[in-house]
Amino acid sequence: MHHAAFLAANQRYDGGTVPQTIIHLSDLHIGLRKAEYERCARLFAYVTNKYPGSPVLITGDLVDSATEKQFRQMRGLLDQLAQSNPILAVPGNHDYAWKGNILRPDGWANWVKYLGSPLGWGEAEVPWMDEEHEVKGVDGLGVWKMGQIVFFGVDSGDPLDKQVSARGFISTKLASGLHTALDAYEGKTRVVFLHHHPFNEGFFMKLEGSPRLLKAIKERCELLLFGHNHEYGLWYNERGVDFTVASHKSTDHISGELLFVTVIEVKKPGTPDVSFSHRLEVVT
Repeated sequence: MHHAAFLAANQRYDGGTVPQTIIHLSDLHIGLRKAEYERCARLFAYVTNKYPGSPVLITGDLVDSATEKQFRQMRGLLDQLAQSNPILAVPGNHDYAWKGNILRPDGWANWVKYLGSPLGWGEAEVPWMDEEHEVKGVDGLGVWKMGQIVFFGVDSGDPLDKQVSARGFISTKLASGLHTALDAYEGKTRVVFLHHHPFNEGFFMKLEGSPRLLKAIKERCELLLFGHNHEYGLWYNERGVDFTVASHKSTDHISGELLFVTVIEVKKPGTPDVSFSHRLEVVT
């Protein structure tokens, strides 16, 4: 991120009562078709122009089949966006597996090499979801602080293929680590984001270990974000979480030839009166 833009963003983050804007994207699937790359570039350009300095959270499936070529293409797009906006991303099943189902032996290594660090925060790149990051000995959990808001990235992509890749997996150890991390930031506005849909009960889409995740975040998370199903959804006061948003596939047209971006305004972050307003904006 350019130095001046980074400083301006941080000044906005410091005030507990100042509304903050979060951009939520998901399921970009770079490499599926040429269209995904072109549409992603349009999305990023819109965010750069309309919301410079606002953090962008990407909830998985940034690429389609976890090839190094796809990761390089995705990183090139992210590097451009990071000139204006800080970025946090978590992996999905397509980031580890061919077409999201056949695990690639180099998928995890490619993710770590190209996408496994927060970008655009004005700090040196560091892997943020490894066992040395926040809760020692717990892989797949990243914690990132932004003034009164704390982001908790959760890897549900199942890099060890304990389940069929499309289903995802939350281990007991990961859920316990998340519980511990959330408790440590009581009083802040806590945003948990992952790829897989924790409420979906479909055989091929169900997140294995979802009850562990939901127990860990209950009454400890103010905002929950995810993707995976390519279906938009909103929940209020669901499973002990104030507000939950499921993203559509951001590189698909929702209506006609129109792309949309999810914008979430966080009002009075870090206070008992925190609230969220939400909208879909047409990418112009």
